[in-house]
Amino acid sequence: MILLGLAFGVVNEGMAAHSLFDPNWPALGALMGYGRAAGVNWIWAEWIVPFHAVWSISFPIFLAGEFWPDARNARLLTDRWTAVLAPVPVVAAIADGFVFGSYPLSALAWTGLFAATACFVAVALRWGPRLGRIRLRPGWTPRPWQGAVLVLAFFAIGQVGTWRMPSVTSSAVVAFVVLGAAYLALGLLATAFDATAAGERARFAGVLAGVGFYVALSPIAEFAGGRIGLVPIDVTLFVLLLAMYRRRTRPPPAAGPTPG
Repeated sequence: MILLGLAFGVVNEGMAAHSLFDPNWPALGALMGYGRAAGVNWIWAEWIVPFHAVWSISFPIFLAGEFWPDARNARLLTDRWTAVLAPVPVVAAIADGFVFGSYPLSALAWTGLFAATACFVAVALRWGPRLGRIRLRPGWTPRPWQGAVLVLAFFAIGQVGTWRMPSVTSSAVVAFVVLGAAYLALGLLATAFDATAAGERARFAGVLAGVGFYVALSPIAEFAGGRIGLVPIDVTLFVLLLAMYRRRTRPPPAAGPTPG
């Protein structure tokens, strides 16, 4: 799921938005010109592509399974329809980039985007199940608070630490390696979110922490960014997810004595 999410991040930010290449992309902020080489915003790419893998892909799939647990393991598409529909988002992203993109991409950039997307998809399909069995600490399952800290650290390091790097080190190479090592460590620790009930609780707590991180930032987006009404919507969503977490993770009632 994470590998396919990385492919989505490349398609979304590279083919559609062109933010991986645009030197004047508005969200770059302090990263503008920092870590840019061969026409690529590398530090920005290092953050935004994994962000999509976690926030845009993994979170919605997990929450859909919590909303509709009976359909969690049900297959929704046949092989034929999967083959028919899989190219649609890629084609839509390319069309979006050509119509609305303000920064034209070179043939080399398009080649790199297609190669990166194909690589992520190929690795996911061929080695995904094997990689999914990797455990940094076999036999250890995080507690819910540990799962929350892990995911919160991912978003805090990415959303805050990434933009602090220009003031910490003038070497973008060092920043790239440090951030990559931090994400890799968090990813390996998150492999403890197994399919057991304890792993599901830790994973759900991590999702709550990730959503809560941006709920905490929503007043800034509303009052400084002019996104009126964002705070009540975010708080309502978070309360709904918290109630679902409590309902899903409540231990089943103890069975009473069997009537004679």
